[in-house]
Amino acid sequence: MGAAALPIAAGLTALTMYSQLKSAQASAKGLMMQGAMAQVQARSEALKYKQQGVAVLENINAHQAAINSRAGAGNIDPSSGSARTLSILAERKGALEFYNTADGGTIQLAMGDVQAHQYASAAKATMAAGRMQALGTLTQFAVGYATLGSAPAGGGTTAAQPMGMSPGSQMARYGRVT
Repeated sequence: MGAAALPIAAGLTALTMYSQLKSAQASAKGLMMQGAMAQVQARSEALKYKQQGVAVLENINAHQAAINSRAGAGNIDPSSGSARTLSILAERKGALEFYNTADGGTIQLAMGDVQAHQYASAAKATMAAGRMQALGTLTQFAVGYATLGSAPAGGGTTAAQPMGMSPGSQMARYGRVT
């Protein structure tokens, strides 16, 4: 490779590495945005559950009012006897329904957090993969530069050097280099 080609190759390698890192960064940013959107959707679903809970409480109040008005119309004390029993039953059923809707909202929020965490993990992995890809590009350039002008790999052996033995190992074994 000529003297002018080396800076061009180095520049192209740097440009490729920058492009790889920017691509990974954009992908990671998209994943993080998806995670944020999952949390927003979970909050939206949780609000729907809260609305259902409010409707349940309003329904309990309506039942309580109906029981009280019927009891009052029949000259019965609404806070005792069968009117009170009906009121307690309506409250129990409504409370169970209300707590179930509250639990549904809590579950939705937790699922949104889990999805956001998964997207964040994927974003982190994408960035790591982008860095490794850029490092691979740099390593490929460095190896190419290091082997530039050297003898081809797997070349023949010389008569003075038996195959597989370096001059240092010959010196250690025989006390001289053959």
